[in-house]
Amino acid sequence: MSVIRKLERDYLKADISEVDGLLQTLGDEDVMMRFSLEERLAELQEALTRLEETLPETVASAALFFGGKPVAGSQGIESSFAGSAVGQFQDLVSMIHAHETVGLAERGAVPRRASSTLHITNIVRGSFGFPLEEVQPQLQDVELSLKTAVDEATRLLKAFGEDDEEQFRTAVEEIDQRVLATTGEFFDLMRKSGATVRLVSGDTDRSFGSDVVARAVERARTTTVVDGDDVVRGQLAGVLPESHQFEFRAADERGTIRGRVDRGLTPHQLGLFNKEYVNMNSRAKFKVKRVLRNQSVVREKYTLTSIEPDSE
Repeated sequence: MSVIRKLERDYLKADISEVDGLLQTLGDEDVMMRFSLEERLAELQEALTRLEETLPETVASAALFFGGKPVAGSQGIESSFAGSAVGQFQDLVSMIHAHETVGLAERGAVPRRASSTLHITNIVRGSFGFPLEEVQPQLQDVELSLKTAVDEATRLLKAFGEDDEEQFRTAVEEIDQRVLATTGEFFDLMRKSGATVRLVSGDTDRSFGSDVVARAVERARTTTVVDGDDVVRGQLAGVLPESHQFEFRAADERGTIRGRVDRGLTPHQLGLFNKEYVNMNSRAKFKVKRVLRNQSVVREKYTLTSIEPDSE
């Protein structure tokens, strides 16, 4: 469901609740008022039914609602803040889109930026908000849809604000340092501007008050994501070709390593791994992503890229 339709659904449910509440307060003598409210309630419920029966949309969409110092009630929002906040959210979506498709360099231009552009399609008043939507849906065979990138950006921002540290670490191990830094910049802008933000996308409706923003800024400041390559001696316990997962018994203190196999390896190649290397001394090459908090490693993620016999 697009964010506009989700907001419309929420408004309809709020109106239904309000009308239903008014009906509960009426006495037997309020015949005309009851008739009018019941008619209004039926209209709202019919509109909600039509909306919920609509097929799910595949178009990327999200909405950012801002509160706090940059917002003047329902009248307006500081233009420099609004431009920076929306721009940083767009940067995050574009980086995630590039990271998951063609790869993202440590610096320089973000690849495929044009294909990951969202547009402000409206202004939602209240706590001043901006719906952002994809106006030209991508073809079905695109490697990663823009909607998926928006969903991932939403999941990441939400994880930064969660109380649960494990949820945060799990989310961070899927990204790189550049995406992490951009996420931190978004929350740092909120903190410095004295702003709060509510993010609505898909089934997510998450508010970030000042305390949550401060937590997210602290996490970004103390967290680092380091990508590297390791060669590990040991024995392959096995590979699951369908799920692209592996288990490798390292000869050093790491013990048993579990993770995913590089997506570039075919099921046929993985079948050969099982045939030639299971329980045999070998050298496995891994891409390793390490998540550090205050310079200490708290998570490691291994991706198997190749394996060869260990002749030593």
